[in-house]
Amino acid sequence: MAIAVIALGVTGCGTSDADTGAAASSAPAPPRPKGTGPLTEKVVRADLDSSAANAGVPDNAPDYARSAEERTDDSLASCGVAFKGFGTKTTPVDLTRFEKVVSELRERDWRPPRKDLKGADAVGETRVVLKQRGWSMVASHMDIQKGVVTLLATEDACVKRIGIDAGVLG
Repeated sequence: MAIAVIALGVTGCGTSDADTGAAASSAPAPPRPKGTGPLTEKVVRADLDSSAANAGVPDNAPDYARSAEERTDDSLASCGVAFKGFGTKTTPVDLTRFEKVVSELRERDWRPPRKDLKGADAVGETRVVLKQRGWSMVASHMDIQKGVVTLLATEDACVKRIGIDAGVLG
């Protein structure tokens, strides 16, 4: 996972406590209809953003909101969509809020690839692996400072096409 995050080439540590950035203030986005054809980057972006917003996670850090058009190299970043929401003093991101994000993603038909691959990789970190129609995602929560939720989805065919041996699933 560390390699996947580094490969994205995104920077930044988060938002200050002065930033409210709470996506929860906007109206909750309804889950999209299931089984509506191939997933495009735009649909995956909407799934990540709306799931986080409905769970009350602060807005996506700008460096993680980049679209494929802004990523021109043949790296993992060119195949993926990322979201990173940092907790603030007014909107901490705890494990309960992370579990709500995962629940919201499951409402959008994201499912575990085999069995539910949920567990702690390190003290204070929890990861869940999800897949849907040619995409793989690692959703993670780190219990640092005010908490952080990271969602990293990659298109399986793109990862294979550019020759990366392991996508976000390692």
